[in-house]
Amino acid sequence: MRRFAFSALTGLLLVAQALLTDPASAQGLRPPPEADAFLYPTAFLACDNNPYALCYYSGPDAPTPRYPNVDATPLPCTVEGAEPGTADCVCYAITEKQVGPLATNFVLIGSILDDAVREATIEQCGPRGKNCLNMVNMQPCKQDPDHEACQRAKVCDTLGTFAEGSATEYSRPTLYDNHPNGDEVELISTFSFTYSFNHPFGSTNCAETPGLYAGCMTAPCKQTEEGLTTCACPLYEGKYQVGQSGNVQCDISPNVWSAADNLLQNR
Repeated sequence: MRRFAFSALTGLLLVAQALLTDPASAQGLRPPPEADAFLYPTAFLACDNNPYALCYYSGPDAPTPRYPNVDATPLPCTVEGAEPGTADCVCYAITEKQVGPLATNFVLIGSILDDAVREATIEQCGPRGKNCLNMVNMQPCKQDPDHEACQRAKVCDTLGTFAEGSATEYSRPTLYDNHPNGDEVELISTFSFTYSFNHPFGSTNCAETPGLYAGCMTAPCKQTEEGLTTCACPLYEGKYQVGQSGNVQCDISPNVWSAADNLLQNR
């Protein structure tokens, strides 16, 4: 039994090493950006002072409140009528500057959908994100902000920036400036812990029933009404986890979940 466990652990570490080596030597091994796949929390780069869309809870037509008396907005992800290969996901629009613990939002380094920005960010921060401010080193970086591993990832500058002294005025995102109709993008989808008290924040593993899901990290979004936006999230088929706990159904067809692939959890 111990030999088997050691062998399995060795195999997992080899997979991790292959997935997170230098991009030039990992062609064909690194999951595609739309898979929203990750191994380490350091891969979530920390950004602030920017507007963003939050699609973490998107999927079914019905709202998913933490408790019956808690407000939770319906955030459907629909495939029918969307551009081929994408889902139209209704997401929260965070267009007012946040303060306190919820002021930070995160970009998954391997899931930046613009190829040039993704590779430039990997070159700056390393494939695991360890050379930049990230979800793991935020507290140490408050004590030593000048440490070389506490540099702000340049991708943060492409998300838009709140005007100095304003909590509601901001510059538009530039991540898609080199894409057709990129000037129509109003928000970029990232991750944060905002609204985690409104929904049953957690994880439901759908790895046993692989299927279609929306990988919304850095998806382009257009604001449709106050407080909400619609993001064009690329579709991916495979193992995934839904970021909610409780009575969660993996198959919500014809809709899809906005989800991610935690490689350590499903391998």
